[in-house]
Amino acid sequence: MSRVARLIAFSTLCLLSQPMLLAEEGSSAFPEKEVVFEDSFDGRSVLGDGYRVGAGMEAGWNIQDGILFGQQVRDDHGSIMRKQMEFADLHVAFDFRFNGGSRFNFVIDDNNEKSVHAGHVARASLTPKRMMISDDKLGLMNLEVREKRKAKSLPAEQQKELENLLARTQASAAIQAKPGTWHHLELTIHGTVKTVHLDDKEVVSLESPGFAHPTKTQFGMTVNGSSIDFDNLRVFATE
Repeated sequence: MSRVARLIAFSTLCLLSQPMLLAEEGSSAFPEKEVVFEDSFDGRSVLGDGYRVGAGMEAGWNIQDGILFGQQVRDDHGSIMRKQMEFADLHVAFDFRFNGGSRFNFVIDDNNEKSVHAGHVARASLTPKRMMISDDKLGLMNLEVREKRKAKSLPAEQQKELENLLARTQASAAIQAKPGTWHHLELTIHGTVKTVHLDDKEVVSLESPGFAHPTKTQFGMTVNGSSIDFDNLRVFATE
């Protein structure tokens, strides 16, 4: 092979291999932004300051070798972990791995909001095969809505109104989150719009007024089953 031919072949090989190298190094569907908080869970065995866990759920959260492990330890509720932080809009990213657990919710709360159950204003709920996002402030966790959902029967008109409301405040999509494999999730709330990317691809988005709730005070996971693992938590600036 001539010297020129060898150079052309080498250049072509480099161009073909570049996407593979980028994929291995990891990428993001978003422009680079300032990181305002990050936690790789390295160098410690407990969550520590700035986090809280649900009552009686302390054993459900532990850190080993820089990975946060979450598992359900109470029969009546998934294990709760929350990062304390005040915000309005949100851009958060983390890695997760289903490792026996059946589902986790990424929950966004305002502890001072009394119109909803437990301060829940928004969520993303994931199983290995499906992702659902919800405007909890106006939908699932709104106290008036919860009462109607618990009712054994409602007049037909009210039942239809309830179904329409829940349909407007939720969206879902099929996913493939292979158990035992790490996946990357990025979630944004910008005003009334919430969007989730999985492994750098947009999966689901929803516009709903409750997402614009201006005073959010914490976010975190609620894990069902045993176990689901987390790593590389980052929060980015939204302005």
